[in-house]
Amino acid sequence: MSRILVAAFGEQGQLYVHGIRQLGAQVRVLDCFEEYHAQLCRWYGTDVLQVQGRRVDVRRAVARERFDAAVVQESPDFIRSALITQSLREANVPRILVVTGDPEHAPMFRRCGAHQVFLARNPEEGWRAVAGHLPVIASA
Repeated sequence: MSRILVAAFGEQGQLYVHGIRQLGAQVRVLDCFEEYHAQLCRWYGTDVLQVQGRRVDVRRAVARERFDAAVVQESPDFIRSALITQSLREANVPRILVVTGDPEHAPMFRRCGAHQVFLARNPEEGWRAVAGHLPVIASA
């Protein structure tokens, strides 16, 4: 079973988590910012991977989990999303997919370590973009 990390701090993350589960993969949700903690725990319960917001802590926790891929939904603070992307790359996540609404941010995400960057105007479009690029094992 594939293990996929989602780094999305708004409601759009629910779409990714639901879709990944439907594909048969195990999913965890990165919780590294205090202001999102209560909401993420309410939405995802024990699937939350709680980490201090420092890059070194994110790197260590993610490396320990040995994820097969990660989906990063750009947050309103795109610098945070870029730093998360960089930390995931440094944690040796083999496939990092970033979804952004701003085409000007795509080169920055690539420089930070994203393997693919998708432009999406809404969460549904973002999910359709990443769904076909996730390393999941189809059930017979």
